[in-house]
Amino acid sequence: MNLLRFMALLAACVLTSCIDCHEEIWLAADGSGHAQISYTLPAAAAKFQGGEAGVRAMIGKFLADTTAIKTSSYQVSTEKDRLKIDVQASFDSALDLKAVSTDSSMKELPSSASSLAGKFEVASKGRTIDFARTISPGSALPGAGFMPASAFDGHNLVYIIHLPMAAKESNATRTEDDGRTLVWDFPLAQAITSPVSTRFKAEIPIPKSLIVASSFTLLIAFWTGFLVLRKLRKIPRSGDSAGVD
Repeated sequence: MNLLRFMALLAACVLTSCIDCHEEIWLAADGSGHAQISYTLPAAAAKFQGGEAGVRAMIGKFLADTTAIKTSSYQVSTEKDRLKIDVQASFDSALDLKAVSTDSSMKELPSSASSLAGKFEVASKGRTIDFARTISPGSALPGAGFMPASAFDGHNLVYIIHLPMAAKESNATRTEDDGRTLVWDFPLAQAITSPVSTRFKAEIPIPKSLIVASSFTLLIAFWTGFLVLRKLRKIPRSGDSAGVD
């Protein structure tokens, strides 16, 4: 009987923890970008973080303390029995995202939240960016592994990245816009059994501003060299008889 009560309690906790996620990121040619993130979860699950007000305060502090984020805004609202979280954020460099998973602001989040945020690995070689992210929903839903997959039907984790150029490599579920849009769509039932990852490798084109700046630098260097050579030609060489009767 005690085992049955435990299993019933476990089932109630897990079912009230079902989540849906939709994250969309746009990367610009210069490596900067912005993101729109939306999560929905049962309002009952938010009680562990002080309800709607507690979740709002937690998100606000995280965004303010994360150095990689340039600007941000967010909304937290309750509709019937579901809590909805919407976040918009921008960043100057995709390479800065590597620090997010080890940033002090991430360490202050509850383990459930940091597991959903995941760990980032971002590297660059020349103009090529190698991006990887590992998300562990199972760690955010303790006991979920004991539940049948049907308990999570209709709940999905969706991640979308828009690139300025087609990706050279990726493990995306599907691609759109001639390979410039990568989509990962994970059923929650699949994601809780083991960590899921989003990976891609893409070449970022040289921004026009950088081309203009480089051209201007070359022009200045050429003009400076021309003036130096012109001045040197006017300096009399040793042995010249200039000024001698």
